[in-house]
Amino acid sequence: MSSIFSDISHRFRNSNSFEKIIVLNILVYIFYIILKLSSITYINEYFALTHDYIYNPWSLLTYAFIHEGLYELIFMMILIYYSSSSLMNLYGEKIPIRIFFTGIILGGLFFLAFFNQSGTLIGSSAGAYALLFFMFCFMPNKIIKISFIKFEFKYLMFLLFFMDIIRLFANDSPDGGAIAHIGGYLAGFYYYISLYGFGDFKKYFTKTKKSNKKNNSSADFSKQKKIDLILDKISKSGYDNLTKSEKEFLFKAGKK
Repeated sequence: MSSIFSDISHRFRNSNSFEKIIVLNILVYIFYIILKLSSITYINEYFALTHDYIYNPWSLLTYAFIHEGLYELIFMMILIYYSSSSLMNLYGEKIPIRIFFTGIILGGLFFLAFFNQSGTLIGSSAGAYALLFFMFCFMPNKIIKISFIKFEFKYLMFLLFFMDIIRLFANDSPDGGAIAHIGGYLAGFYYYISLYGFGDFKKYFTKTKKSNKKNNSSADFSKQKKIDLILDKISKSGYDNLTKSEKEFLFKAGKK
């Protein structure tokens, strides 16, 4: 039995930051359900974000680790895992973690500023949407494969935008979660322009071109080799220590 716990502990210690965040969210959810079945509801009172946050200032962060619904939890953890994995392959952990927590904080502040009714905010969607929006700016034409279905990443984002627009304007008052998502979107956008400027936003509406070239495996291999070297440099010394040419090369590679 002790070896099992030792193995779990070892795996957790050696997991990346986002894997730890996902595990923490799952553990909090299990704890939340146990307390709810026991008719104990003080978690929301102390850790969910409300307009009385001045008495619980930590709730500006802790709200993001509380989920009430199982399907909501699963969906958010999938989004976090997918977006964080995609970005960590390019930037390491430091930049995606900053984007995620900035999205959580900015989403919470938007909720406090623009949701004028009593209510609570829970869930990590603002942080997840910050990561997704950064990806949307950086690689809108990235191909997503789900079983035999294949589509470009930007269409997933268009669907999320559409759902948030409905939640903002379909009812008499806007949905608090959708308001928080706006903060998440802005956090992702801020980090993108801070790294690359406004860039060429025409790429959002252009289809990915398929290469007609043959026998280009040698060029692809050398390109991948250069990417691997840059990623190795990021893992050792961080993205900020890349040269301007390395950042430009990684930026162009990521868009394809």
